[in-house]
Amino acid sequence: MAGDITARVNASIELLRSFLGDARSHVTVACDLLDDAHDAVATCALGGKHLRSMLVHIAAGDVSGERRYAAEVFGACVDLMHAAFLIHDDVIDSDDLRRGLPTVHSVVRRRTGDHHVGTSVAITAGDLAFNAAYRLLAHAGLPGELTADALRILTDAADLTIIGELLDIAHSIYPAPTAELVKVSNHLKTAVYSFAAPLQLGALAAGRPTAMFNEIAEELGCAYQAADDIAGAIGCHTKTGKEAGGDIKQGRATLMTIRLEYGLESEDLRQVVADVIAEGHAHLTRARQLIGQLDVPPTISDGLYDVADRIADMLVDHA
Repeated sequence: MAGDITARVNASIELLRSFLGDARSHVTVACDLLDDAHDAVATCALGGKHLRSMLVHIAAGDVSGERRYAAEVFGACVDLMHAAFLIHDDVIDSDDLRRGLPTVHSVVRRRTGDHHVGTSVAITAGDLAFNAAYRLLAHAGLPGELTADALRILTDAADLTIIGELLDIAHSIYPAPTAELVKVSNHLKTAVYSFAAPLQLGALAAGRPTAMFNEIAEELGCAYQAADDIAGAIGCHTKTGKEAGGDIKQGRATLMTIRLEYGLESEDLRQVVADVIAEGHAHLTRARQLIGQLDVPPTISDGLYDVADRIADMLVDHA
């Protein structure tokens, strides 16, 4: 199944590559800032691990014909939505690196010497990626009802993610957010669009109930965020592709930083890391229990177990 999933994800990537190339070929004006925006979308959407596309294809299972094509389209759409959120998130977090490469706002800022222009291009690039996700879906030639259902899943996920991002911003200016508040924003900004929406879209492509993976998505999303928060606080630049200790330096509220205080002894830091790892593993344990209760072909449950194992590796890898 692993090889088949890889082939299906690659089909989504090639569909996306063709779509982006075709869209760019129809631009009739020459503008270096427009090139920057297109480059940013392509780099973010076509790069990375394609976890969200993988989840679409895992949930879809062994489908063929129109259902397989629908999964390929949905996989490309979630990659585009992910690209949009990454580009905007890098502006919000003032991150100059993503996957070891300069972010678009930092590239334009350095070339033009204008911080505002860099930010403006990045915002526009993120908008371009969002719109591309919806355009790809609209022009894919899928049945109308299927397209409408997919659009509902994507837009509902985007709405909740934006709310989560706004709550995350609020944590940076209002006094001492609690762990529970941080978990709420984490759920909204990560678990929904990164796990729930892709799994719902995969189920939709296969003709299964779209809510059947929701609890699993919640648990996997919480575990993934725990791993990401560890990486953001103490992860090595060569592994994360981002500034080392960026969450601490920027004062972001995460599962790690709300437990940290300046001047902690190394033993205390290790305990904080151990606590967050344990929290992540607790979510993975629950996810595996829920996966075991699914009434689905073994290839689907095996794929979900594999995702849980990958997140478990992330928890210890970044620590």
